[in-house]
This record gives sequence, structure tokens and C-alpha cells, in this order.
Amino acid sequence: MVSLSAWQSYLYQCSHDYDRNFYMNEILIKSGQVINPLVKIVEKLDIAIKDGIVVGVGNNANVLENPKIIDASDSYVSPGLIDLAVRFREPGLEQEATVEKESLAAISSGVTTVCYMPDTQPVIDTPGQVKLVQNIFNQSSDCKVYPLAALTRNLNGDQLSSMMELRQAGAIGVTNCLYPMKTPLVLRRAMEYAAGQDLIFFYQPLNHSLSNNGCAHEGKVATRLGLTGIPSAAEASAVAEAIELMKLTNVKLHLCRISSFDSLSLILDAQKSGLDISFDIAIHQLFFTEESLNGYNTMAHVQPPYRTEEDLTKLRDALEIGRNNMAICSDHQPHNQDAKKAPFPETQSGISTIQLLLPLLLEIVNDGISDLPSAISKVTYDPAKILGLNSGIIKEGLDADICIFRKNKWKFTIDKNLSSGENSPFFGKEFNNQVEKTICRGKIVFDTNESNL
Repeated sequence: MVSLSAWQSYLYQCSHDYDRNFYMNEILIKSGQVINPLVKIVEKLDIAIKDGIVVGVGNNANVLENPKIIDASDSYVSPGLIDLAVRFREPGLEQEATVEKESLAAISSGVTTVCYMPDTQPVIDTPGQVKLVQNIFNQSSDCKVYPLAALTRNLNGDQLSSMMELRQAGAIGVTNCLYPMKTPLVLRRAMEYAAGQDLIFFYQPLNHSLSNNGCAHEGKVATRLGLTGIPSAAEASAVAEAIELMKLTNVKLHLCRISSFDSLSLILDAQKSGLDISFDIAIHQLFFTEESLNGYNTMAHVQPPYRTEEDLTKLRDALEIGRNNMAICSDHQPHNQDAKKAPFPETQSGISTIQLLLPLLLEIVNDGISDLPSAISKVTYDPAKILGLNSGIIKEGLDADICIFRKNKWKFTIDKNLSSGENSPFFGKEFNNQVEKTICRGKIVFDTNESNL
């Protein structure tokens, strides 16, 4: 674990104190620009919170007796963010990261709910492992957690896990991460089993035969650098197969980390035909192309790989036109520096992103690619809908999961990195918006105004 700067230590203790030693029974958020992702509007409103629940909004907010007042007159107020793909490395890889530390990075970006990937050590493929993850979060995190269980035992792609028991233990969905399924028949049987248990089928599409253990997009940059390429067809062909099997099995299919225009076109056509299929895009895929690999930049080693300028444009266009059943996730994968210090193909793929999920999304808004409510919807209401949760909006009767942010220029530097992950391509980047406070279940779990930032 990296050492904490004084600023990080203060925020860490601040978050810890809020969660463990202090609970504000009543909070009134005054005069914030409240973002409603459901109806795509922003309006100045008050929000009343009592006992962890939103009890009043707008004209109905004058219901509290002696609340803590939060002046949000210069700020935006959104639902707490829901991240569909995080790896906090516990259990088993605590030398890389911990739930406690990565959760601080998450809440500093307004994230209040996470889906937890099962490729831990041991793999989350038993009810006991699902319960273990829940217990770790209950003890160490200010985020809500929805574990994803392994689709196959030990992610071996062959023997199906006991999905009924996993669902009863609290798994919201199943996935094999990036590990291959042995045959299309096993994939079909897995979908049938998941459909019978009403589990969401999180599928990261990749034809492993076509990918040929590649580490970059198959194109001009990979050719020039002598790197084994992964063609877009490796993803698109797997998307096409999954869509056909969805029709056969009626599984609730969610396609993860889409990176190419070819794949996106197949998904959008399937949605137009009436299929209730959802998908997500990693936030960093909206900022880089294959050109970022120049100089063998290992921070650009991700799976799926960064693709062409056309792919990037089309992925951003999907945001602009406000596609339904689409989410943006962090795909947070913390590594230490050594994991990126090797010849490019031998380095660990993935980057640390969760602390920048909201700031990066708001840069897309600043660039005019999406309006604010539509962009916020992709990290709040839309992922909630995908998960079947009654959340992702600020509404009376729902948990008070809220993010307050404001316009403020700041630079992301190593000393402001709250994650154990040192693998970020965004160090040195300036941002125009900053999270001010994060509230989860009515608790102020993060407050940057208490720091010297």
C-alpha cells in the first residue's frame, strides 16, 4: 500500500469518523441545482433527509425540526453514482489494494454503490465468498455493494457455479469476467441457468480464438509497434453470438465494456428490434484511441484495447443521443507501478479510474458531447435500472444516496490519488468540476470542504 499524504490522511480520517462515530439524523440540502436523470431536468430545490431517507424535495422539504444545513446554492446535486464494475482486490490481493482504501477513492467521486467483480483470490463462486465480500464492505466501506458471482467454478469456463445458492446469498448477477467459456454450448447452458434464477448475465464479449492473446487493437499502431493485435471482430462476433443466445434463453443480458463501433451497431440494432439488452462502456474508453500506445505506453494497456478514432467518436455519439439501457462504469483496476514496468505485452492490463469517474464524465459534458442530465443518468438511473434497483434518482421514500459537486478547477496529481492504484494515465490532467460532498444512506461519508485542497 502506498503511503498517504497529509491531505489524503485527513480525508481518510474524516471519512472514517463520519461513518463510525457520527450520524446526522436530519440534513437539509438548500438551494442546490438538483439533477433529475429520469426526466432530464435540472432545477433549484431543497432536499430533506431524515434517518437515511429522502423525506422531502422542493416544496415538501420543510419537514425537519433541527437539521444540519448544507448550503448547495453554488453546487449541483445528483443521485449517488452507481458503478457497474470495480475491483478492490479483496479478498486475497490486499498487497495491491483494500476495500477500505478503494472505497475512499470511490466516495470522493460521488460513488455510493458498486458492483464487485468475482475474480478475487479465491474466486467468488460460493455462497460463503459472496457473504465474505458483503461482510468486508459492511466493516470497511461507506459504499453499498452488489457482488457479482462467478459464472463457472473458479472461472474455468466449463463447470457451472451453483447459481441458485449464489443468488440466495446475495449475488445480483453472474459473470466469467474475461475468462473464456469452453464452448458455445456451455455459454448457452449458463444463460439458461441464469435466466431460471433471475440473475443478470454480465458478459464481456470476446472471441478468444480471434483475439490470439493480443494486447492491442489490431491496426496501424499495433503493426508499427510489433504488438499482437485484437481485431474488432473478436468483440463483435462474440456480441452477435450472445444476442442470438439471449433470444434462445430469454436471459437478462448485459454486455460489458463495449469498445468498438461494430459491437455498438449490433447492440443498437438488437435494441431497436425489441430486445431488452443493456450494455456499458468504461469511462476511459471515451478518452483514448490506439494512438495512446505510442512509445509502448503501458498505461494504455487495457482490455478491451483502445481502438480507432472512428470507434471513439461513435462511442461518444451513443452518449450524445442518450441511448437507453446504457451505463458508464469506471472499470476500476488498481495496480502498483511495478505491474506496468515490463515489456508492453507482459504488463498487467487495466487502470485505476474510480476517483475520476464523475470528473471525467463532466469533461464530456463540458466538451458538448452530452447534456448534464443525460450524462448523469449513465452513472445513476440507467445502471440502477439495469440492476433492477429502485434507486439512481432523488425521490421521497428512497435512500439518501447523493453527490454534491461544483465547478472548480483542480489538477489530479499523485499526492491527491486516494487509490492504492498507481496506474493512471490521468496524472497531471486538469479538471473543471470537483465533488464537494457524498452522502450514502443519509450519512455524509465524504466532505472535501474540510480539507485544505
